[in-house]
Amino acid sequence: MKLSQQMLVLGAALFALTGTTACGSDSETPDPDHGDGSSQEQIHTVTVARDGSGDYTSLQEAFDALPVDGKPHIVRLRPGTYYEKVSLTSKHPHVTLIGDDAATCIVTYDDYAGHDDGQGGTLGTWQSQTLLIDADDFTACGVTIANSYANSQENISADGNNTQAVAVRVESDRAAFYNCRITGYQDTLFGRGTGRVYLRDCYVEGNVDFIFGSSTILLDRCTLHVNRNNSVLTAPSTPKDHRFGIVCLDCTITCPATGEVDFNGSKFSYFHLGRPWQNAPRAVFVRCEEPAALRAEGWTTMSASPALFAEYRCTGEGAAADRLAQRANGGRQLSDEEAAEYTAATIFAREAAPENGSDWLPAETFTDPAGR
Repeated sequence: MKLSQQMLVLGAALFALTGTTACGSDSETPDPDHGDGSSQEQIHTVTVARDGSGDYTSLQEAFDALPVDGKPHIVRLRPGTYYEKVSLTSKHPHVTLIGDDAATCIVTYDDYAGHDDGQGGTLGTWQSQTLLIDADDFTACGVTIANSYANSQENISADGNNTQAVAVRVESDRAAFYNCRITGYQDTLFGRGTGRVYLRDCYVEGNVDFIFGSSTILLDRCTLHVNRNNSVLTAPSTPKDHRFGIVCLDCTITCPATGEVDFNGSKFSYFHLGRPWQNAPRAVFVRCEEPAALRAEGWTTMSASPALFAEYRCTGEGAAADRLAQRANGGRQLSDEEAAEYTAATIFAREAAPENGSDWLPAETFTDPAGR
């Protein structure tokens, strides 16, 4: 499958970045000495480079070749656009994917829900992803994962409403993303399962339900960008026995200027924080910056009743007092006592969900396991 002209245009628009934190280095650093003449055991590391200068030219090749030994492994991604559909299976836990910089290390594909699956059916939302993480204890830093298939009117007319196109699907537990960009249109980030997902200092872009699913997802100090009019940020399907669903802490919500024409040819006007998908949906925004385009009701409806749709001490024109007074469809403000529970340690604690085998406290900053 060749790159479409649409994807090339998207790449130019989305990936020309400044100020992105780099997570890798071209220089090799020896293992640190511990003062007794011994060195830390070297972690198995492979390099992926489009130009052939690494061990592999595709990310999938690198993942497939990793030893099945339960040990940590590092995959370093060099600059380039890698047009491929990638899966990391459950037999490869403890993998760290490190890109030189999210602005230049791009993994992208353009599958979508209505695409032919080659077996007489269609892929459906759950198989439309660019990157599937089915391995526990996965970490990524400094990479962009994109799905370039847009839910434009043209594509809707051609494929009906089957335009869901996932960029990242996480099926596993304890997946962490640092300084990454996860971009798409409808259904960008999918937490499909009962595991825990952490994003720190990341950029997530989309429109309809673009952060969704049954996983416990914590977005910490991230930028959430709405790219189409009449968008919905979250669509949780939180299990009834989970204390937390989708949580945004200290995030910044951005969107086109009012009246600006979006990619679909519509003038941008408004968006909602979330709508309830299935089960006992929970979505909470704590100390987030909300722009004026956020509808006064804040939340909208879908196929379930929310267990908890809430905000706490959010700022910006979208969180002005007169707007907060109009919140509807289950939306409310947390009390100080309730808000105190919204920390990574509590959200990812063993007792927060029956599937959690132990507490998990992801680091607030990324550290290269090889000491680089």
